[in-house]
Amino acid sequence: MTLKVVGVGFALALVGASVAIAAPPAGKGKPPTTGAGCKPMVAVILNGTLAADAGSAPVSLSVNVSSGNHFAAAWKNHAVPVALASSTKVNRQGDKNAADLKSGDKVKIHARSCKADLANNAMPSLTATRVTAHPASA
Repeated sequence: MTLKVVGVGFALALVGASVAIAAPPAGKGKPPTTGAGCKPMVAVILNGTLAADAGSAPVSLSVNVSSGNHFAAAWKNHAVPVALASSTKVNRQGDKNAADLKSGDKVKIHARSCKADLANNAMPSLTATRVTAHPASA
C-alpha cells in the first residue's frame, strides 16, 4: 500500500513540475520590449518647423526639430522624417487635412515609440498620432 502512495505522489510531482516549467501559449506571456506590440510605449513630442509642403497626399513629413519632451532629445536640431498613418489626426487652424500643411508651419507632433527603442539616444522611425500646426509668423 505504501508503495502505491509513493508511486502516485511521485507521478503527481512530475506532472506539477512539467506544468510549472512549461512555456506560455503563443500570444500569452510578456509582450516584447521592442518592435511591434511592444510594452511600455511612451509618448514622443516633437516641436519644430515643417521643412517642406506636405503635398496632395502626404505619407510623411520632414520636420526641423527645435524642442520636445525628454524622449525627443536625440532629434533636437535635426531634420526628422515622420510618417503619417490614416489614423493620424491633423489640425491646422481648423483644417483637418494633412495636405493643408505648408512649409515653415510651426508643428507639434505627437508620436508613440517603444521605450527600449529610445535607449542610448537612438532615433527610431516615428509615426505621428497627432499633428498640430500653426502658420509661420509673417
